[in-house]
Amino acid sequence: MTCKPELYTAPAVADSDAARPLAEIFKALGDVTRLQLALFVHSSAPSPVCASYIPEAFGISQSTVSHHLAKLVDAGILGRERHGKWSYYSISPSFDTNLLDLAHTLVGHEHQESPMTDKPTTILFACRKNAGRSQIAAAIAQSLAPEHVTILSAGTEPASEAHPEAVAVLEEIGLKPTSTPSKLDPADVKASDWVITMGCGESCPIFPGTRYEDWPIDDPADQPIETVRRIRDDIRARVEDLLERALVTA
Repeated sequence: MTCKPELYTAPAVADSDAARPLAEIFKALGDVTRLQLALFVHSSAPSPVCASYIPEAFGISQSTVSHHLAKLVDAGILGRERHGKWSYYSISPSFDTNLLDLAHTLVGHEHQESPMTDKPTTILFACRKNAGRSQIAAAIAQSLAPEHVTILSAGTEPASEAHPEAVAVLEEIGLKPTSTPSKLDPADVKASDWVITMGCGESCPIFPGTRYEDWPIDDPADQPIETVRRIRDDIRARVEDLLERALVTA
């Protein structure tokens, strides 16, 4: 039996040069782990994901993580930035996220805005000394967050007191440190819904169910006051964005 040309119009064949980049994307996402990694990074947007968090979260080795992330970068799905010794990954600006939005829907984790919730939430800010960045972040978050949100801060190597530069820029906006520097307690990390690290990500324990972000922010210690003000304003913008994302129904 043959087709009757007068009854059938053949569709156009996609141009091979135009289809090739899309084929590379499908090839990269055709691996289960790489698809999970892409969705993981997509869910963290607009904050980048530090590579140091991924091995324990996924239960795979660092070398395996690096291999899969490199494939996603090569396919144009992820972008990579280097801050110190750590690499941070985010969705490439040139990548159309509609494909990942669809994938989220199909696997039951739709990436969309959700209504605000008053469920008790704990956010922990951590840096090395708990004397500058985490103190600024905690003070600003405490001033902006509703009552059902608990704000904590700690350090892996806490100082004896907050940096005077941090105290000064907080006083300029009518705030002060919420606590004296304290040692990071794994129990507090485990009990937190969100853990935000600033320069101590590799020292922070990883627990299932806790969301982690690492903010690449300069240490304000011994910096000119103009620089510390810029750090404060950067932290404030990040805290405002974090609260918008944290205070929604998962």
